[in-house]
Amino acid sequence: MCGKNSKKSKTIDLTKTGRKLFVVVFAFLCCLPTLWADATLNGLTGTMLVPGLDILPPGGARAAVHFTGVDDFNHASFKGVFAFSDDAEVAVIKRFAITGIEDQTDPVFAGKYKVRPNMAVAAMIDPNDGYKDSIMLLSGLPGNRVVLGVGTNVAMSESEKKGRFGRYNEHGTEVDPVFFLMAASLNLDVDTKLTMDYAGNDFCIGLRHAFDETISFDFGVFTPDRLNSDYRYLAGANFGF
Repeated sequence: MCGKNSKKSKTIDLTKTGRKLFVVVFAFLCCLPTLWADATLNGLTGTMLVPGLDILPPGGARAAVHFTGVDDFNHASFKGVFAFSDDAEVAVIKRFAITGIEDQTDPVFAGKYKVRPNMAVAAMIDPNDGYKDSIMLLSGLPGNRVVLGVGTNVAMSESEKKGRFGRYNEHGTEVDPVFFLMAASLNLDVDTKLTMDYAGNDFCIGLRHAFDETISFDFGVFTPDRLNSDYRYLAGANFGF
């Protein structure tokens, strides 16, 4: 009798252990970041606005289109990202206006180099009139769970007053020469992420849903800031190759 009771007790303990192990593994898988990277509104892979630490697989490419606006989507941008090694990727961004009269813009070029798993450097070269170039150092947790960055805006001429990253004291003033970046990504499930970005002037809360490694959809809301008094909205899609 004693032998039977002890054997039964052992079976129950193993069952409980198996259930606990299943719960732990399931929770771990739910918290894992997706294995592919998506293009930001500014070109390089990352969250919605801020470049992340991850790089596309060598030889991998990503194309994306994003639309922004208040009541209607009046601006759009196309971008393509290509990784030519384990730790480096480049991007080309083309912005244009959908409604209203606006000068044609030149393509913007960006690059990112992964120094180590938790550190990367990135740069954005903007040839458009009035815009400075940006250089930044990024650190944080892989998978874009947390990204912190510091950077500087470099002017090639005195007429350059704007920047894709950085804070403005008020409307019409020059962008700060030094800027800070913050971003975070939280997996709501294995396919959907909640993102939060601060790019110096812009603060965006977004959702990114991946159907598979090939396509994902982006949705975001910009809060009012020193340049924009209204909420702005973002919608877009990422495509992998």
